Amino acid sequence: MPLDSLFFPKAIGVIGLSARPGSWGSRVVEILRSGGFGGELYAVEPRNRDVDLPILDDLAESGKLLDVLVVAVPAEAAIEVIERARRGGVGAVVLFSSGFAEDGADGRERQQRLREAAGDMPVLGPNCLGVISKPASANVTTTAYVARPAPPPGPVSLVSQSGAVGFVLASLLDARGVGFTYYASVGNEACLEVTDIGGYLVERPDVRVLGLYVEQIRDPEALERLGRRAVELGKRIVVLKAGASEAGQRATLSHTAAVAGDQLLFDALCRDAGIVVAEDDESFADLVVALQREVSLPPRPNIAVLSMSGGAGAIIADRLAALGAEVRPLSGKTRDRIEELELAGVASTDNPIDLGGQFYRSSDAFGQLLALLDEDPEVDGVVCCFTFGDLFPELYRDLAEKIAALDSPSWLVWACPPPGALVGTPPGVVYPSIAGLIRALPGVIRPAQLDVEIGEQDVSAAVELLKPHTGVVTEIDAREVLRELGVRYVDTAVAGEDLPPADRYVVKIDSPDAPHRARLGLVKLGVAASDVSGTCAELLARAGELGLAGARAVIQPQLAHQGEIAVGAVRDPHYGPALLIGPGGSRVEEEGLARQVLRLPARPGAIARALADAAPQLSTVEFAAVLARLGELVVRVPALAELDINPLLLTTDGAPVAVDSLIVVSEEA
Repeated sequence: MPLDSLFFPKAIGVIGLSARPGSWGSRVVEILRSGGFGGELYAVEPRNRDVDLPILDDLAESGKLLDVLVVAVPAEAAIEVIERARRGGVGAVVLFSSGFAEDGADGRERQQRLREAAGDMPVLGPNCLGVISKPASANVTTTAYVARPAPPPGPVSLVSQSGAVGFVLASLLDARGVGFTYYASVGNEACLEVTDIGGYLVERPDVRVLGLYVEQIRDPEALERLGRRAVELGKRIVVLKAGASEAGQRATLSHTAAVAGDQLLFDALCRDAGIVVAEDDESFADLVVALQREVSLPPRPNIAVLSMSGGAGAIIADRLAALGAEVRPLSGKTRDRIEELELAGVASTDNPIDLGGQFYRSSDAFGQLLALLDEDPEVDGVVCCFTFGDLFPELYRDLAEKIAALDSPSWLVWACPPPGALVGTPPGVVYPSIAGLIRALPGVIRPAQLDVEIGEQDVSAAVELLKPHTGVVTEIDAREVLRELGVRYVDTAVAGEDLPPADRYVVKIDSPDAPHRARLGLVKLGVAASDVSGTCAELLARAGELGLAGARAVIQPQLAHQGEIAVGAVRDPHYGPALLIGPGGSRVEEEGLARQVLRLPARPGAIARALADAAPQLSTVEFAAVLARLGELVVRVPALAELDINPLLLTTDGAPVAVDSLIVVSEEA
């Protein structure tokens, strides 16, 4: 979407100017003037004619003169203003007014009328804090943030659904010596969404990193397209998302659907699209700093660590190990070459290298040391850590330049720097704390890839088995579908049939009314063969008391195993179908545990990678083919809403065996 009028205005009009001190309209004019805006400023249809601006009396007649119209009038009046602005040919509108979708049902209806009034005219807002374009000296905002000293603009742009949070993130970047070039607060996104603004900015040649703050993703596909476009252009996107999981807001029957919340699915979308997800505001700022440079590290990088303190080097080594990086001893050849350098006060030439507190006395030799590490093919990156530098800040700046010039990805932790010392240092190189660098590195470590050939998956037989079903497909029927997909399933008998041989059995009730039968006391473990008949009768009586329809008792051998996982699928109304692999058994819904999510359709390598992370003891290639068929079934059957295999036992011979399952087929689809 072309948004040059919004970001490069030559003429700005303000409607809603007031003689009252501090009013939003007056505040915008004040900030535009103090910020050096060199274009035309107009008062549009002012009630008070005593204004120090040229006046446009008829918006519908003169709107074509305006690149941007700032609207600071009450909500109901704003709708009529927007309609006349569109008819008048205004380039774009910044709508500060509140009282729209954030204000209940009446507000949502008002926002719909606003959208209709705007037509195809770009409108930022409502309920926003405006737009800032530093190249145009256009601070179309009311925030006091713009009065603060700021670093020079860098190749960074920010787009935020919350104006206040957006400026907090900008302040965190300022503290790291990084200034943004463009900023937009989208507010309620009645017309322009985060992805519309982001799509414009990512094409700008002066933008390398796009930072997004979002609370709700209205169009996941648009976000995915934005991420993929950034990758095509060699640019990076960092996103910070707030908002509670939506898993608890929808009715679910399977464990998979219960845990496959908004954040997990959002993270999976971002991973697929090449977007980096920040955990919090500090990590957001640190990631944005790092991604200003086009550097990357291999999946398990070997890092050389240099510090003026053995303790700092040890802390960095520990934190790198927690990220999956290595700090391996240097090769004998590299250590011999380091010994030849005239380094003053070096305490250790192992890795981490302890340079001692007097390293600055031999800064030339330090540059040679960096060159040696850069030439070592076993070293993937270099991290240096120095403190304070109040007595010789220019020396630290020179060291930062040397580090930035290395071919290997390298960084300087300048801990506790003097105020303002980081401004002007090489972009993406210098961090004021160890924690800041560690938060940033996940954005530059490339994810591990597995090359797996699976081939075309035929799931037609499983599709046919599902056709007669709607609602809950219980284990007796679900296991047949899974067997067609290649899932190894435990031998299962219905009460009255011959029992499979076993030392002990599991007896449970199968009923569409009891998807979580263990919670109802309808599962018995460790049952001896002689007790199976009595246990079946006991559980069937319990099912009768609960009024469960179609209740049957099923019996399975109780298998020895070395672990258990859960594998499932969910069809989210917002993000689409996905597979999920995570902890199984009683821990299936436990919060805080790692889970792998694959949006469908998924590449074979991505499936194998997720399996390797979730259950390294599995035969990755063999079971990846099973999951590929499972994913293909979900794609082929739009009515398949939820699917659970829980638990999938990892038996003592390493083979995965399903011992419980559930499928939910939507009646609406």
